Amino acid sequence: MNFDVSKEWAILFPPELEAAQKSAEDLSRYIGILANRNAWQPVISNPLEGTAAAAVIVLNSEGYGPKQNGFDWRAAPERVEIYGESVRGLSNGIYSFLAALGISWPAPGQEKLPSPVTANAAGTAKAAGRNFALSVNSACEPSHYEGDNPAEAPWRRFVPAGMKSVKNILKRSEHFVTWAARRRYDAIVLPLAAFAQGVLSAGMRRKLNELKKIAAEYDIALEAGGHDLSSLAPRKFFFLHKDYFRMEEGRRKKAHHFCPTNPGAIRLIEKKGEKMFRAAGETEVFHLWPDKGAETAWCACPSCRAFTPQEQNRIGVNIAADVLAAVNPGAYITFSEKPGEGGNITLRKNLVRMERLPEEKEIF
Repeated sequence: MNFDVSKEWAILFPPELEAAQKSAEDLSRYIGILANRNAWQPVISNPLEGTAAAAVIVLNSEGYGPKQNGFDWRAAPERVEIYGESVRGLSNGIYSFLAALGISWPAPGQEKLPSPVTANAAGTAKAAGRNFALSVNSACEPSHYEGDNPAEAPWRRFVPAGMKSVKNILKRSEHFVTWAARRRYDAIVLPLAAFAQGVLSAGMRRKLNELKKIAAEYDIALEAGGHDLSSLAPRKFFFLHKDYFRMEEGRRKKAHHFCPTNPGAIRLIEKKGEKMFRAAGETEVFHLWPDKGAETAWCACPSCRAFTPQEQNRIGVNIAADVLAAVNPGAYITFSEKPGEGGNITLRKNLVRMERLPEEKEIF
């Protein structure tokens, strides 16, 4: 079907969905742009008051928790309904509808708009108004997940590729978060180092606080970590405490991971983990994945030989999980593992397995 933006569309927006206000305003703005109007379409904050508009876009949410980010939308000539399982899902539904109109956002600060289409099948005449083809009639993407593993939810995470990319993001935080919302990312994952004292300049830390604020306005979660498990055993300790680090062919190696059975290494991980978890404030989700490309590069010292690399990975994340449970009881850690790899090492309750890690991306 075609969507005629020249009609007097009104957007019905329940007041309790305040966290989706930015997305609703974006919807209004784009309809106004497509219609070649200077004014945006009206956003009516209380649908019970009614509207005299000939056509309406009804926004609604079931009010589920933030991990349920699914949505559904349906379009008819004079009524569009966009539904989200949660406020996050409603925002996803709004941007799915706009994308179905042919609007795209290639990069932060950029947008591409579609051209009007002919209204009749023969294509011999223009419609009275401005019509835009909807690529689909419905875009149902439910996200309910079964069980107790939040990592199994279809949660879209943006993971920047390193601190250089993080700093580029912070320099243009508003553009980036707006782009991330429009591209339907549910979370932004920043490395643990971004939260630590002394890593970012005072100006960058202000930008980080700005990023947090803008992300909250779109109901986008801010998560911490990535391939950061090794960061709990800083490499600077190698020269004084080589025994804290993994052994390979009889020699201690500075690169990759640590010796998870060494008492000194365990104390170091506990101390560093507590410091980093506290620095991340109210963050609820941490990611401690093994070093990329060196997932099986673990320790072969006499104590560790009894454990496979995957079991050593579990021992390491269990140590961190105990620390997090004391610092932030409501938070959890994701770790990387395929089914059957963990052996007989029992996981802590605040650990969840991710079989498929999100791709790291450059931006700007």
